Parts: sequence; C-alpha cells; structure tokens
Amino acid sequence: MVRIITMAAIILINFALQSTFWPQFSIMGVMPDTALVLIVSYAILRGDIEGALFGFFTGLVHDMLAAMFIGVFALLGFLTGYVCGKPFRDFFKDNYFMPFFVVVAVSLVHQFGFYVMAIMLTGQLDFSHYVRSIMLPTTVYTATVAIPIYAVMHFINTRITRHEANFKSLFGGGADDE
Repeated sequence: MVRIITMAAIILINFALQSTFWPQFSIMGVMPDTALVLIVSYAILRGDIEGALFGFFTGLVHDMLAAMFIGVFALLGFLTGYVCGKPFRDFFKDNYFMPFFVVVAVSLVHQFGFYVMAIMLTGQLDFSHYVRSIMLPTTVYTATVAIPIYAVMHFINTRITRHEANFKSLFGGGADDE
C-alpha cells in the first residue's frame, strides 16, 4: 500500500512540476519528458508488469491533463514500461548509466512516433527540421535529467522495499512461511 501511495504521489508531483517548474527552464522551446524518465526508471527497478502498470497510470494522468485523445499516452506508457522492464529483470540496479542510454533510445522512439502522428493529423512536416529543432533537443534534455531522476527513484524504491521487508517479517511472511 505504501508503494502505491508513493508512486501516485510521484506521478502527481511530476505533472505539477511539468506544468509549473519545467516551462521556466525550457531550452530551445523544449522541456524534458520527465514522465518518460519516471516510467523507464520504475520499469528498470521493478520489472515489466509493475513498469507497465506504472506507465499506464502515468500516461493516463498525462492524457487527462494535456492530451486531445484519452488513452494514447496511457498506451504508450504501458508499452514503454513493459518493454523497458522486460530485459532488466536481472539488471544491476545500482548502475546509473544504463537508464541514461535506455532513456535516449526510448525518447528517440517516442519522438519519432509523435512525428508520425503529426504527419497523420496535420499533413506534411519537414523531417530534418523536426529532428534538429524538436527530436534531438528533447532527447538530449530528457537524457540529462535521467540520471538524477533515476537516483531519486532508486533511493525511494530501496526505502520502500526495505519497509515492505520489515513489515513482512514483523507480521509473518504469509503463505511462504507455512
């Protein structure tokens, strides 16, 4: 229960910061996609199923606050959480550079997906201009905040995991102990 409340608070704080704090620090008209960093970080730390659920709810909040179509970011978050959590099940969680590279790759894929959606919704768009003015700056900015955000998420996850282990040992291990 502590994990659910904490993750819900993190999602809400992220979107509050995304709409108030980050616009003050936009560079070349772009802001980091901190929701994407949170999804990747949580998926790496907790695995594919929890990463997918966290991604879904993060995307759903994004859909409700800013999107034209409900469900697009929820689906993207779900898929991102699942895909990023799958190969990192046995990953050394204290490696802070792996999330950086994963965020770069995922951000590029997301930005390309947004470009394709923009073509479908608005017509022609100059790809080279999009890459130079939106795709690369957003990816670089997002990757820049990936390591500090992952460090915070790692710290929170470690504390919650320790709390859950203490709670479990205090009240018995459940069905495994019988």
